[in-house]
This record gives sequence, structure tokens and C-alpha cells, in this order.
Amino acid sequence: MSQRSEAGAGTPITVIVSVPHGASAGNMLRHGLLPRLFGAVPARRGLPELRVVIVSPLTRDAAFVNEFQHEQVVFEDLPPHQPSGMEARLQSMMQAAYLDSGVTESVRIRRAEASAAGTVRWVGAKAWLARTFLPSLARPSSRYDLSDALVSHHAAEALFDRYEPSLLVVSSPGLIFSEVPLLRTARRQRIRSIAIDPSWDNFTNKLLPVRRVDRLLVWNELMRDQAIALHGYRPPEIRICGAPQFDAYFLRATAASTRETFFRRIGADPARALITVTTTPRSLYMHHDHVIRRLSEAIVSGRIAKPAQILVRLHPRDEEDAYRDVRTWPHVIVEKPFRPTVKAGDGLAVDVMPEHQSHLADTMRHSDVAVNVASTIAIEACVFDTPVVNVSFDGEQPSEYVKSARRYYKFTHYVNITRHHAARVAETPDQMIEWVNRYLTDSSVDAEGRRRVVLEQCQFLDGKSGERVGEAVLDELRDVIGYEMPEIPTPPSHPRQLVSR
Repeated sequence: MSQRSEAGAGTPITVIVSVPHGASAGNMLRHGLLPRLFGAVPARRGLPELRVVIVSPLTRDAAFVNEFQHEQVVFEDLPPHQPSGMEARLQSMMQAAYLDSGVTESVRIRRAEASAAGTVRWVGAKAWLARTFLPSLARPSSRYDLSDALVSHHAAEALFDRYEPSLLVVSSPGLIFSEVPLLRTARRQRIRSIAIDPSWDNFTNKLLPVRRVDRLLVWNELMRDQAIALHGYRPPEIRICGAPQFDAYFLRATAASTRETFFRRIGADPARALITVTTTPRSLYMHHDHVIRRLSEAIVSGRIAKPAQILVRLHPRDEEDAYRDVRTWPHVIVEKPFRPTVKAGDGLAVDVMPEHQSHLADTMRHSDVAVNVASTIAIEACVFDTPVVNVSFDGEQPSEYVKSARRYYKFTHYVNITRHHAARVAETPDQMIEWVNRYLTDSSVDAEGRRRVVLEQCQFLDGKSGERVGEAVLDELRDVIGYEMPEIPTPPSHPRQLVSR
């Protein structure tokens, strides 16, 4: 039990919740976490028994503050962080040891990418130095121990001293740099930490390994097993909760727009089929204009089996200006349906609101085919049994492998889509058009693969993953402060029934 648990009855129990950008705001805060915390710790003597400190760059956004304003909430800014000095040198050796280990196919590809780009150098030499002279940097269970012991952060320490938290809740296990000072300070001060992990590729696909937190919340059994095998976690440190951001997809009470209403909202023609192209940041794939052009030309020429139109849904990190010409092409609609907000430390400048998740649900529900480059959207399309065509080609000419879309289909996490035959990978524009036509003719093709993906990736299909996350956070708080809070039943798992389109 930490010193924080010994505070007097008049001292608020404090939970720090880190929200590094708008995507994490959507994943963490908008699925009932705060009401669940407030409802579990009753007020006493007229004072809040629990205080939540939201630490986020979005505290500079008046709309965000207004949305989460509450007598038990305090707002603090989360500044950007970039490792430097000793921290950067230790991180460089630890990263080299991790990349040199080649623990997954994704890590091997990432090493090749970094070497080709010149962003990571002397990997072999640094890895040898780490393994020989600082072996803790190479062990999964102790990778960050040395830097945590030697590096401190004045601003984070001042924040912890000011609020004396009992628990730190973060959006990822150290893969967002702005959260690192909070995680490191929590560890130095022996404050319990819990990561609500929002991404299915965090454990296999990054240039840096995840750091250890006291409790890790994951979507599914695949992620749990990866955390154990690759990053030194023990089974009791991990809790499977499902993906809160998918909850609305499974809730029958959620109002879905009709096809006519949705098409009217996006300015589409209800007499035409809808092919939705979802983009990725241009730093990851810069040929979406080529993909869209070939689809548009195929519609105009009649190569597409039915009269159709293209909805281009831009990624939150994609650039609208890059699609200025695309907007003028026949049968093409372009949208970026997010709320602009302040720029976070990692560059993201949009907030993902509940209406945006509902709009995405409508998009997947009413699309006839979804086209993307190895995207998480593939899972969301599968939830609505919408066929998926994956793009594996580049521009007019193929790029070298380490810069090509081809590499993404070898990534460890994405193999869990393709091995089920839930999506078809098009190696050429002609193959893309062929598979679009196949799905437009018969949408039941590959339905069984899509069903398997949903069961494996989502784990729970009851729309209550946000409640499970909230209960997991409460359990940590109960344990760390030794306080008997009212029990709130954990939602049971739901019969595995998929969403009907």
C-alpha cells in the first residue's frame, strides 16, 4: 500500500487520468469511466471523496473542458516530451537490443524501415553494447529500469506532489512519449499505474517495446499472450476487457441511420453502390490518390459491375489539402469527420466524439465494400459484415519493399486478418477492381472469415467493454487504497452474436 492510501478522511482520493490526444479521449473518457468512478466513491462530509485529475493537451480546448467539467474533476495540461540526454542514450541502446532481437516479423520489418530511412543507426553495435555492459536494457522485464532510476522529470514530480495520487491511468504502456514522465514518476514514487491499451498492434509492431505498468487492459487473448511472450508481463498483471471504442457497434439500442439518411448526410446518390476508401497517414502510404483514381476511372468506364460511388474517409492524421484535386473526380466524395482541436504532442489535432463513432458505424454498415491499406478499419468492417479489399500496390511503379504497402501484410498483427480470409489483398489495381466486383455481386463471399475476425479481435460482443474497463480501474483503486467501495457487477460476457447490417 502506498503512502497515498494513508491520507486522512478529509484528503481526496486522487486518480490521475492521462489523455494525450483526441483519439484517447474517445477511447478512454467517453465510455463511462468517470461516472463509474464517481458512482463508486460516495461523497462524505460534503466534500468529494474522489478527485480525478485529467492531464491532457485538450485542457486548452474549451469544448473539451466544458464536456468533462465536474466538481470532482481538475484539469492539467500535458506537455510534449522528447527524450534527450541520458534518457535518449539509454533508450537508443534499449531500442537497438529490442530491434536486434527480431522478436516478431513486424519488428524485423521495422528495423529494415528504420535502417533504410537512417532514423536508427548502428543497431548491431548498440545492441552488443547493451547486452554486454547493460544487460538489463535487453531483458523484457527490466528494459526501462535503468532510465527510470536515473532520469527524473521536474514538472511531473511537481504534479504528483500537488495531488498525491493513489492511481495513474494512462492510454498506452509508454508508447506515447508525452505520457512517459507520468509513468516514470509513478514508478519512482511507487504509485500504481494502469494502461488502457487502445491498439491491437502495440505489442508486435512498434520501434520501441512497451514498458511495464502494474496492470494492463487489453482487447483479447491474442494481445494478452503477446504481452506475456514478448514484454515480460505475468498473467495476473493483464485483464481482458474488449475494445471500448467498438461498444456502440454492438449495442442494439444505438440508433443507426437508415441508408437513405446516411447517404443524404454524406451527399451520396442512393441509386449507386458505395465503395468506401479509408486512408492512412501519408507518412505510411502516399498513394491513395492512385487508388481512388483507378476506382473512379473504373466506375466511369463501366468496369465496376454496378453503378457506384466512392466515399474517401480521411484518417485523423491525414492531410486534407492532399485531396484537393481528388474532390473534383467523378463519383468521389471526401470527408474528414472529426472535430478540430489543439495539437497534441504527437501532432494529432482532432478529437473523436461519440457522433464520429456513430458516423463510422453508419459508414461501415451502409458501405458495399471497404477498401484500405492494412487498417484497423478492417475489423470494424467485419463487425458489420462488410467485405474488405486490402491494397498491396503502390503508385504507378512499385516501391522498394521497405517503403511499399506490400510489407504491411507481413506484419504480425495483420496476419490475424488475412489468415482467416476475412479480406482480399489486391496486388494490382486490376485485382482491386476484380475483388470489388466480386463483392458487389455477392456480399456473402468471405463472410465466415469476417465472423472469425470479430470473435477473435473483439472478444466480447455485448457492448459493455467500457464497463469492464471501468470495473478494472475500480478494482485497482480498491486494492491500492484498501477501501471497501460498493461492488458494481462486472458485465457478463454476451452470447457471441454478430451485428446485423
